[in-house]
Amino acid sequence: MGKQDWFSNWFDSPYYHILYAKRDEAEAANFIRALQHKLQIPTGAKVLDAACGNGRHAKTLEEVGFSVQGFDLSPSNIRQANVFASQNLTFFVHDIRQAVPEQGSFDVVFNFFTSFGYFDDKADNAKSFQAFAAALKQGGILVVDFLNPTYIRANLVPEEIITRGGIQFHIKRWEENAFLYKSISFVDQGHSYHFEEKVELISKLDFEAYAREAGLSLLDLAGDYQLATFDSKQSPRMIFFWVKK
Repeated sequence: MGKQDWFSNWFDSPYYHILYAKRDEAEAANFIRALQHKLQIPTGAKVLDAACGNGRHAKTLEEVGFSVQGFDLSPSNIRQANVFASQNLTFFVHDIRQAVPEQGSFDVVFNFFTSFGYFDDKADNAKSFQAFAAALKQGGILVVDFLNPTYIRANLVPEEIITRGGIQFHIKRWEENAFLYKSISFVDQGHSYHFEEKVELISKLDFEAYAREAGLSLLDLAGDYQLATFDSKQSPRMIFFWVKK
């Protein structure tokens, strides 16, 4: 993965964490407890947080009793996540398109909060699913939490200003060639900055195809962080549950 990838720079920037600081730990904790209740994951299960960011979900996974490994592309994220590291919680820098070191050893693989869909080449999506599946034990579960493209298109906010940490972030959003773009401009200490996010609006059918090709079978699909039944128009999220048969 080269420096040309937008996410290599933006996710490693301190401003990424300033902008998204409102993603609170309570939301993550409630979501994970709902997942634990639904899946009946036993205490001590070995789980992987793929594209773990700065570790907030991984920390909660460890707190509810799992043995957790988390990885992220961003060295800065992993440095921050390592503050939470313990005997049952470890982190490493890794690309989701590549096989993890301990293949076939995880009970559950989690991919939280739209940490997917950043690649220009659709083949990279398929590679990622192959890597997820290879990490799982037979009978293991893959959970992917992604935005619902239909809902996003219907509720897109084209422009807004968000103030975080005394910085005014000027946000613009638009769809182009089946990707959702977000332009982020701001000034800090007299310097102007501009970043751009780009996420593929991957359809439910495409996700199901990637999973099927990786040898995974769909168990369920939820539509929000309370795990309500998915509604194609009204649900803000697509939270997939697959099993490795």
